[in-house]
Amino acid sequence: MKSKDRKIYFYGWYFRCQSEEGTAAVIPAIHLSEGKQTCSIQVITEKGAWDQEYPAEQFRISAKGLLMCIGENVFSEKGIRLNMQAGETAIRGSLRFGPFARPAHDIMGPFQYLPRMECRHAVYSMLHEVNGQLSIGSHQLSFRRGLGYMEGDSGTSFPQRYVWTQHFLEDDSFQGDDVSESPLKGKGSLMLAAAKIPLGPCRFMGTIGLVRLGEKEYRFATYLGAVIENMNQELVIRQGRYRLTAKCLEPERKFLYAPCNGAMSRKIGENVSGKAEFFLTRGDSVLLQVKTDRAAFESEL
Repeated sequence: MKSKDRKIYFYGWYFRCQSEEGTAAVIPAIHLSEGKQTCSIQVITEKGAWDQEYPAEQFRISAKGLLMCIGENVFSEKGIRLNMQAGETAIRGSLRFGPFARPAHDIMGPFQYLPRMECRHAVYSMLHEVNGQLSIGSHQLSFRRGLGYMEGDSGTSFPQRYVWTQHFLEDDSFQGDDVSESPLKGKGSLMLAAAKIPLGPCRFMGTIGLVRLGEKEYRFATYLGAVIENMNQELVIRQGRYRLTAKCLEPERKFLYAPCNGAMSRKIGENVSGKAEFFLTRGDSVLLQVKTDRAAFESEL
């Protein structure tokens, strides 16, 4: 990555890994602000949140494929290897990923071609298998045929106002007949986000979302005509005859650092595994109905 000419910039990945024992989110990033250039790693579980900052010189990224290194820590589409010290907490371990279930097209659609966007979003994998183990202090978190999700963000700042959620789906979540041909044996994934987006002198409310089970993909986006009907107690998106609803049933319990003008100076509430409800309807037909205590939610309203 050629970052030396960028005065204000951030670039980061978000890995969410879930097993029967628990859930972990791992966020490696580089952040360049006026007078300061650093990189960092954040780790969030149900038990706590940890972060460690590194000099920007310890950040390396491949120009081909997904491969990032920060110090002795390695992140790629093949897996994660962690060897870090966050304050008094040692975080060690390695996770191996199976093949990525990639979205059919770039989630940003035509917005990917607009210059100087405040924040660009990418979804690299809606679903993949995770195996391995993480050691966080005295706590061990094992993954055996666990589930994984990967996305990324880049730009100058996170949106001023936004909601984001992600959840893994099972066969019985879907009410329709889309499960039978699933090569992923009925496992699926949902991602939905809505935000206030600055574009030149104007600001507008935009949304992106994906619901995937097997190879069946439902895509929601402002560039496809999606409209945000509610963004307060619940997030409701309507697109044609489809309506997707996400409702967080408990407050965000942990905090992560997010970029503001390139610097990781903003705290955002995140629940890496909490209670939520999801609904997807087409007209009067219910395609998806889920109530869970294992959804990820992040918001700044």
